Formats: sequence, structure tokens, C-alpha cells
Amino acid sequence: MKTRIHYLIAASLVSFPTLADDGLANLFNDGSFKGQFQLFDFQRNFDGDTQDRRDTSLGGLFYLRSGEVNGIQFGGAFASANPIWDSSEGLYGLVGGAGAPGSLVDRTAVNRLQEYFVSGNWFDTKLTYGAQELRTPMMNPFPLRAIPFTYRGASIKNTSIDNLAISALYITDYMGWTNDTFADVSDGVAGEFARKGIKVDVEDNPMIAFGLDHNLALSALNMKTSLWYYGMDDVYDQYYLKLSFSGELGSAGWYFTPSYLKQSSNGKLSQTEAQFDTHQAGFHLGVKWRGFDAVVKYVQTGDDDVVAPFGDEKVIIQQVVQSGRANEDAYGAQLSYRFAPDSALRGVSAYVNWATYDIDGEDNQGINETDFSVWYDLNHLVEGFSVRARHAIVNFDASDDLTDTRFYLYYKFGL
Repeated sequence: MKTRIHYLIAASLVSFPTLADDGLANLFNDGSFKGQFQLFDFQRNFDGDTQDRRDTSLGGLFYLRSGEVNGIQFGGAFASANPIWDSSEGLYGLVGGAGAPGSLVDRTAVNRLQEYFVSGNWFDTKLTYGAQELRTPMMNPFPLRAIPFTYRGASIKNTSIDNLAISALYITDYMGWTNDTFADVSDGVAGEFARKGIKVDVEDNPMIAFGLDHNLALSALNMKTSLWYYGMDDVYDQYYLKLSFSGELGSAGWYFTPSYLKQSSNGKLSQTEAQFDTHQAGFHLGVKWRGFDAVVKYVQTGDDDVVAPFGDEKVIIQQVVQSGRANEDAYGAQLSYRFAPDSALRGVSAYVNWATYDIDGEDNQGINETDFSVWYDLNHLVEGFSVRARHAIVNFDASDDLTDTRFYLYYKFGL
């Protein structure tokens, strides 16, 4: 990581001679280093013949940022997930292993450069080039395992208009949860179809995206709008719209979040068996009151499965199951509670999350999932330390039922 960052600094000094004149030392003196050590244990047990799975991972995420001089900044990150022991059960996917989830294989460590980039910030516009984590609706860190997704390419964000962010992406490569080298984004799309039993050659084209994010605060209403387009030539197009309304109702707060996703294959992919044309529409409707957060959810998916290889904002996302099957209707409800900062259980938050998924016209494709989560932030006792436990109970009409249990231990720091 240091070698790559030093190379970027040297290259920038050649391209921008004034950098040295304005204080090269600020690149280092104003820099930062932060991260988290993490110990995870994930296990999934089936009530039938399906192979149980379990991984235990020790590692962390570490982010280095230089200071900014003349708008120029450098960044890097390192990610690590190491097996503590070789489980006798199937591979879960927290760490590496030569096989699909459930395979009885030796575990391998994943240690990689998560980010290495140079950015320029001029005229309220930030341009970042290199390996970087992204946080957009349909291309994001996908933080379901020990190491989040990361991407390689260019991103631009302009905030010159009040309350409006205009973004653009040009992404060529990505790394998933357990990869240690970058792969073409086309491989990610092909892998999504392969998991459904469809093998197809996907054209090696970049993902190009454009987004608008707008905030509007009125006296009695807050409104956020997010509108994004993502496209890959000869692969697929997708449009995503999300509205967020919130306000106060007496001593309580309310929110309503509808969203709509439209996807379709284009060009060469539309001439294969992988062609698709679908949508997903739904909403969250919730109320917050004295530490409680109660929300109901509904989503309907169109004629084909949602294609989402790079993280997403599906309407219902649970510990194991997410909405997205063709012709699926799903209903959910979640109740959360956060103890007050002055209570004996300060730092504790918990939720129960339930949803049911059905496919129109197919009685044997139903799924029900109930999730439980408890998070204890011990920052008031040990700065940066927190623990979490999650448990999911999933019942399938057409396959083995399962339970999924996850334990997390975090220690965050910053320098």
C-alpha cells in the first residue's frame, strides 16, 4: 500500500509542481489513519441434508488519508480477514476457500489493498481516480461479510448547487467479499447469472452511472430525492428513484420512503437466455417515538429477478433473504428500540425484523424470515469497542429451513 501511495505522490509532484511550493509537508501532517479490528463468527445450520456452514474471521479495515494541498489528496486502505481455525463444517464465506459456500474446504486468509486513489477537489467538484469504496444505491460496499466490496475507476461529485449533489461513475473493476485481485465488472454480472444456472458471456464494458441527490427542508416536512442511472453497453440499464419524506407528529416522528427500480438487458445480452426486463416498487412507512422505531414494508417485483451483483437498496433486506425474485410480493415489519443515553442500558439497541415472501401463482415458493439483533456500543466504558449478536430463523416451502447466527466484535480507532 505504501509503495502505491508513494508512487501516486511522486506522479502528482511531476504533474503539479505547485504542490511542493505550497507545502508538501501538509500531505503528511494533515493526514489521518483510522480503522477497526474485528472478530466475526458466522454459522448457518439447516434442518435437512444441506451442509451446515461456519467461519470465524479475525482481521480489520484500515484507512489512510493524506492531507489536502491545492485540492489534491491521496488515500489508501488495507483489508484483512483471517481464519482462526479450519472449521469441520462447510465454508460460510467470511474468509477465502476454494469452493462455493457450503464446500468442505480449507480456509484461506484474505489480505488486500482495499483502496488506493488520488483525488482532486476544485470548484465544489471532487474527482477520485483509482481503487475506492463507493456508496451509491446500486453500487456500494455490500457490507454483508468481513470485507466490503471495493471498485476501481473514476468517480465525480459536484456540490456547487445548494442541497444538490451531482455524481458520475466510470467503473471498470471490482473485488467482492473474499477476492484478493480485481475482476472486470462484467464478471460480476456473469456470476449473478451463473448462480441461477445460466452461463453466458457478458461483454467486458465499464459501468457508467449518473446520479442526482437533493435535500429539501420545509417548516413541517423534510424531503430527499435520489435519482440514478446505471448502464453497461450490451449488458443492461437500470434506473433507480427513491423519495424520503419525514416530519413531526406531536411528540413522534414519521417517515415514508417509496422507491422504484427499473432494469432491462440491452444489446448483445438481450439476444441470450439471460435477457431480462423487470422492476421493483415498494415503500417503508414508519414512526419514531421515545427510542422506538416501528416500520412496515411492502415490495412487488416484476417479471424477472432483480440483477444486483454490486450491492443494492432493495426495499426489503433481511439477514438471509432479500426481495428480488420474479413476480414476488413481500411484506415486512420491524420494531427497533434504542435505550436512552442516561439509562442503565445506555449503548444498547435491538430490533425484531419479520418478512414474508410469496411468488404470484406458485404456492410452494413462499419464504418467511424473522431476525433478532442486539448491539451493545461500549464506547462509554472502552472507547471504540462494541459487540453485536444476530439470529435469523428462515422457513422455505421448497427447501431446507435454516437458522443463521452471527457474532461481531469491533474495536474502532482513529489517529
